[in-house]
Amino acid sequence: MKILISYIGIVLMLLVFNNNNLSAQRYWTFELHGGWAGNIPLPLRIKQQGHPDIYIKRAKFYSEPFISPYYWDWRFCKHIDKHSIEFEAIHHKLYLDNKPPEVQRFGISHGFNILTINYGYKFKYFLFRNGIGSVLMHPESTIRDKVYPEGPGFDIKGYVLRGFVYNTAVAKQFYFLRKRLYLNTELKATFARANAPIVDGTATVNNIALQAIVGLGVRFAGNKKKAASSTQE
Repeated sequence: MKILISYIGIVLMLLVFNNNNLSAQRYWTFELHGGWAGNIPLPLRIKQQGHPDIYIKRAKFYSEPFISPYYWDWRFCKHIDKHSIEFEAIHHKLYLDNKPPEVQRFGISHGFNILTINYGYKFKYFLFRNGIGSVLMHPESTIRDKVYPEGPGFDIKGYVLRGFVYNTAVAKQFYFLRKRLYLNTELKATFARANAPIVDGTATVNNIALQAIVGLGVRFAGNKKKAASSTQE
């Protein structure tokens, strides 16, 4: 949490510094994407009271991004010239494929939801962004025949905010309608570690997800302030 607060502070300082430039171009954008996500096999450790730990050296998760509930990504951004501060939410899903006999089911399907604060910088034709945040997850599991209650997808009690995540991406926009609308294409990677609750314990989930997204963005409330002239008439 301290790292996240420090990061937000640095981003805000950068934007305040640029805000002092009266000729800076300022505008807001909102983007909504769909896309594909794949996961790199990483260690998974399950700790359950009264039992030995379950350790999977290369836990293989699949995501089914095109099956409901679908993968989605939305982002709200404040731009000042080439810089931006952003809030991003990604609905990612995890289903454990190589389950050991003790694990009848392990998934985070109503969302391994990645929430980050990003800093973006536009360089020539591309926009680069980096962000940090946390994971709002809704786990479902049956381990040693002990069922962790799933509940409905929007059951507030089923969601927990856990762990740390780093988000990095490179994007390219294609504008139309006088630059009010644009198509955003993006390649991104997220690096996360979070403790998912299970019955009588926790599962430490490590996840590196590679993602390719595409979606529409809208640009609004843009203006360009001009510096006051010092010319005396």
